[in-house]
Amino acid sequence: MRPIAADVVTLAGVLDVRARDTPEALAFGMGEERLGYRALRDDADRLAAGLLHRGVAPADRVAIVLPAGLDLIRLYFAAQRIGAVPCLFDPSVPAETTARRIARIRPRVVLRDLRELAGSHPLPPLAGHPEDVAFLQPTSGTSGEPRAAVVLQRNALASLQSARALLDPGSHDVLVGWVPPWHDLGLLRFLLGPVYFGVPCYLVPPAVRTIPQWLTTIGKVRGTITGAPDFAYRLATRLVKQADLSSLRYATNGGEPVRWSTISTFERLFGLRHVIRPGYGLAEATLGVTCVRAGEAPRCDERGNVATGRALEGVQVRVALDGEILVRGPAVFAGYFDAEQETSEGLRGGWLHTGDVGNLDAEGNLYVLGRRRAMLKRGGAALAPRELEEAAQLVPGVRIAAAVGIPPAVGSATEEVVVVVETEQHDIATLVAEAVERAIGFAPDRVVVQPPRTIPRTANGKIRHSVLRSQLLGRGSA
Repeated sequence: MRPIAADVVTLAGVLDVRARDTPEALAFGMGEERLGYRALRDDADRLAAGLLHRGVAPADRVAIVLPAGLDLIRLYFAAQRIGAVPCLFDPSVPAETTARRIARIRPRVVLRDLRELAGSHPLPPLAGHPEDVAFLQPTSGTSGEPRAAVVLQRNALASLQSARALLDPGSHDVLVGWVPPWHDLGLLRFLLGPVYFGVPCYLVPPAVRTIPQWLTTIGKVRGTITGAPDFAYRLATRLVKQADLSSLRYATNGGEPVRWSTISTFERLFGLRHVIRPGYGLAEATLGVTCVRAGEAPRCDERGNVATGRALEGVQVRVALDGEILVRGPAVFAGYFDAEQETSEGLRGGWLHTGDVGNLDAEGNLYVLGRRRAMLKRGGAALAPRELEEAAQLVPGVRIAAAVGIPPAVGSATEEVVVVVETEQHDIATLVAEAVERAIGFAPDRVVVQPPRTIPRTANGKIRHSVLRSQLLGRGSA
């Protein structure tokens, strides 16, 4: 598919190009429904007229609370057609939490059903500008409540161009998306990406129970490109014992620390080799920062940390003296919505200060150890929680593990290292402590056994270490 020309400067303009050049080509499929480029553009225009009828103007914020699917995509592009600023919210989140998060962006309208938009007024011409706000992207919320990253049109297009250079999509390629669109990987790779790349994307409803459907769909449509956080691949090896994934050539693994055991187990089970590609990104970078290239073997250091590859096209990465990962490039966001102080703290000296800790090898491959606030301190050295968590999860019966450091008590100079495990077994603490000691050379100070679904996680499955730490200190949830 022909690349998007440099004079196309908005996401609405990208859709116009596809609707003009390949109007009947498949853009999205979900279940039995199919949506081509011209139909998507026409549906978006109809809904955009409805937004205008509701009083939405360019630069107005639009909160979209819809399940993942084609209606959400139609509405997302409708907002783009009139220069409005969409922000997606997960409809499965408790109503009170959703209302609080929506209130923070002060939207002109909140939409939960396409039937709320009626009207067929003609659309006014809209040129659009690279500096216009394209969308607000909620951050992961690992350290507390998600913030809204302000992404400009030029940021979004720069990210998509980097992804195109990485994936090199051709006419034979087929995307299969399982990641929810309110996650930056789901939005950039599987909602906006297919239109920018000009290749079809088949969507699967995002949920743990649909992981088998995700793999089945890859085999059915001969999917070549997919992606998900590490936990999804890990769960797939437990939920699915057989699937035809022979068509896959690129499967991004990111969104949380990547585990070598996940890669090796998944590829061995499904007969793949160097298909899972670890990567690193964040909402503030409009997704992509680094990724392992096609044809390169994933690599792992002596402590089990998996390399997330080299910087993408147009992206610069360096590691500060204190270990923090810094990022610079045209896809880096404009700041946090209504948060001037947090923006100035995150964007300093021309670099995005990510809050993540890592290191670069001699060839420029990035190793991400974890959030700076989540790092464990032992004997004066920093230790990634992943190292303890992965060892704990190898113990039969452990569903998920989380490792946190508790501030030292008065008179002590060493923080308490605690491993929390979710399991239905009550007599497993000693086995967990022994497994961790075998893996890293010392046992945790304490192992806490909890029932399933009690370790705090984000909607995308990331462990909220800071919230867990507060709970262990008796401060409740953050």
